[in-house]
Amino acid sequence: MFLKNSWGIAKSSRRFFQSRASDVRGKIFRASDVRGKIFRASNYVLLGIGTVTLGYIVNTSVVANDSSINIDISSLDKSDRSTKPLASLTSPVYADEKQFKAGLAKIVKIVGNENVIYNEEILSAHADSFFSTHHPPDPVKQKPDVVITPSSTEEVSKIMKVAHEYRIPVVANSGLTSLEGQNIHTRGPYSISLSFSKMDKILAFHPDDMDVVVQPGVGWQELDDFLKDDPKGKNLLFGPDPGIGANIGGMVGTSASGTNAFKYGTMKESVVNLTVVLADGTVIKTRQRPRKSSAGYDLTRLFIGTEGTAGVVTEITLKLHIRPKVEYITVVAFPTIKDAAAAAQTIISRGIQPNAMELLNDTMISFVNEMTEGKKILEKPTLFFKLGGPTKQAINEQSKLVDEISTENCALKIQKSTNPEENAELWAARRNGLWSTYEYGAKVLKDPNDVQIWTTDVAVPVSKLADVINKINDNLVNRGFDGKFSVLGHIGDGNCHFLILYNSPDYGKVHAAVDEMVDLALQYEGTCTGEHGVGIGKRKYVEQELGDTTIDTMRQIKLALDPRRILNPDKIFKIDPKDDFDEQLNAGHIVEKHECRSNH
Repeated sequence: MFLKNSWGIAKSSRRFFQSRASDVRGKIFRASDVRGKIFRASNYVLLGIGTVTLGYIVNTSVVANDSSINIDISSLDKSDRSTKPLASLTSPVYADEKQFKAGLAKIVKIVGNENVIYNEEILSAHADSFFSTHHPPDPVKQKPDVVITPSSTEEVSKIMKVAHEYRIPVVANSGLTSLEGQNIHTRGPYSISLSFSKMDKILAFHPDDMDVVVQPGVGWQELDDFLKDDPKGKNLLFGPDPGIGANIGGMVGTSASGTNAFKYGTMKESVVNLTVVLADGTVIKTRQRPRKSSAGYDLTRLFIGTEGTAGVVTEITLKLHIRPKVEYITVVAFPTIKDAAAAAQTIISRGIQPNAMELLNDTMISFVNEMTEGKKILEKPTLFFKLGGPTKQAINEQSKLVDEISTENCALKIQKSTNPEENAELWAARRNGLWSTYEYGAKVLKDPNDVQIWTTDVAVPVSKLADVINKINDNLVNRGFDGKFSVLGHIGDGNCHFLILYNSPDYGKVHAAVDEMVDLALQYEGTCTGEHGVGIGKRKYVEQELGDTTIDTMRQIKLALDPRRILNPDKIFKIDPKDDFDEQLNAGHIVEKHECRSNH
């Protein structure tokens, strides 16, 4: 009865509004009748005038359609442009030694001497790591002068006000696990590293709303431990799970994801709001806590993936998910990568959604077998599945379908866990892939004391992944890297990592192979980076992928928020028309001679 009455009310309302609209249209039409009489009276006068001016009008139309009338945007005043081409900029000006020391003295007063670090080993660690794809070409200069460890948003705000005043470059960091040179101090040595090692607290936990507020120095693994240990949090899960040691601040900066992204999404889907300190010390909060909001610009998503170039993130509210009550691991070996990728694609197309679905190639499995103790895995291209759900029966149903599809695609061997201990043992092969590859480099490279690793992370539409992996694999073998690279694939979302081992003198050779890899991914409508970010090494690929006008738009946003260009300079895209950092990288990673300068 309620539905019937509601439908009747809706029809009556519609008839009412239609009637009112008809009345309004009637008045408009009657007014047009009067205007019509006036119009007809004037037609005879206008006819003669129109005849005379017809030629002029036609000629004007021709001129209007002439391409020569198009406005040259480059001729517009700089302040009138929507974008910011690199050529329109002058080089940024940064603090000299005297200005830097004056600004640093004020910053030390803000945080206290106990939160200022001058140790050379620590300074170097805040600019580079052994597992990074790109290293500072001049490590003596391209590192911070000092590491500052604030403890609150208020302190960060005060620090940034001073840095802005004195034009001091600031590179913020949390876990120091980035892979694309995000922490290189390109404007060193008079720059500071802003470390969140002491901003590592969980500020608020709202289990009923399934969210948690954290500082940037909280690690995703520490957050997982916190949830497991809390009576109200043990049934909750934070989705993204990138590399070991990654912290939430860096994960926001690079828009990280990890093995669980297929089920739970990346950082872009996992962040509710952010507290951000802008370059001049202004503090903003991008959103309130509701899961949905249409209140203005989505600044939350704007800052995710900006790698500290647009603002310094000091608080993050994260979405949580229901943790599966039961979860087991299934490992399936295939004759070829193409068979494994085809099986994964079929699983996705059938609507099956494992908690995680990962691909390792045969070389990766051999590296893992060599470097770990315990059970060995068949050294063939292998899919790793996390199958989870509320009951064992739900998992068994998924498992049965995965088995059937894998068998249809020539599966050689299927292994399954039945308890948490076996879960950890089987999944360890996936989790240790990067480190196993790096450690194995000493066995396969000519110089075991100079192991370098180039970690890629191209992504393509899932339907194209099998072809892309196969072609990249063949290209690397043909270029002489057979047995010197491994493959890790977040195959559920089309993201694939090729980890290439090499000695420093072969940097150019590897670079050429990666150029070819990125070209192939872009041809297949893909991206040069699925989750590692851009940093310093992928800038040219982003230009190739997105085009000049898109990069110019990003640059305009950057300069609007950071007009003095002090926040993580030179990352993601160029901000200086005289930037030669690409050339420095291309010259190789080993610098024979360094300028010496006095230190603290």
